Amino acid sequence: MKQLIFNRRKYGRELLIDAVSEEEMEFIDDILQPSFYILLFVKKGNGRYQLDLEDFMLKNNMAIFIRPGSINIVKDITIEQGRMLVFEGAFLDEFFVDKNFIYKFNCFHSQDFPSFLPIDMRQFLKYYNMAAEIQEEILAMTGDSHHILRSLIYYLLIRMDQHYAERYGAPRSNLADTKMLEFQKLLFSTIRENKNVEGYARQLGISRVHLNKLCRQYYSKTASQVIKEHLITEIKKELKYSKKDFSEIAYAFNFSAPSNFSRFVKQMTGLTPQEFIRPLSN
Repeated sequence: MKQLIFNRRKYGRELLIDAVSEEEMEFIDDILQPSFYILLFVKKGNGRYQLDLEDFMLKNNMAIFIRPGSINIVKDITIEQGRMLVFEGAFLDEFFVDKNFIYKFNCFHSQDFPSFLPIDMRQFLKYYNMAAEIQEEILAMTGDSHHILRSLIYYLLIRMDQHYAERYGAPRSNLADTKMLEFQKLLFSTIRENKNVEGYARQLGISRVHLNKLCRQYYSKTASQVIKEHLITEIKKELKYSKKDFSEIAYAFNFSAPSNFSRFVKQMTGLTPQEFIRPLSN
């Protein structure tokens, strides 16, 4: 598996966003794990794409939302025409008062809906041409380019998040509370170390009661439910892709014993870890 690190100095001065066309897309390994966000537009392509726990066929006029740390198996895909926007979350943070602004976008962070979006040709071309405009602005790079690029990527992401919500019936993110944006970030970055409500509340500087109230307000779930659902998703990914044995995975997620790990997996999936990976092994 190849770890992909964002090159902030590709154009000399620091820039946290980039854009490439299909001729510049070079899949340097069969399995890729980026450290940055990717918005991939496939105008013409085919093949089987595996993204974390998802497995789908690449089709024309499709967008794929790839977040940092995700596992991408690309050995079976072909992209004849496409564009790729890559950026770090901090690129948007510099533009908005709310830090962690990227976590407002369900298209990148939903655990309940697909990471791909089929789009009708007319609408796809609008998004595709916006991606081209972003690429042109990066290559031209004037004194105002940073502001123009942030405005363009913000508008594009808002429109695509709306489209995503309409396509899948997903609720539009209404995360307006800065603590909830920070909670989202912590879930993605510290789930292996922190599995309880008290720990997250402490990191956020709020009470357990307050965190539960916010989770019910924004997710219609308890904080414990939100944490457990995120945890089991990460565990499933580890079971699917890791070569570690069950005991090693259990301790990697800070379970006190493998038996507690197995009990949690069974509680959340109805299957033991052995039963979960059996069809994957076949």
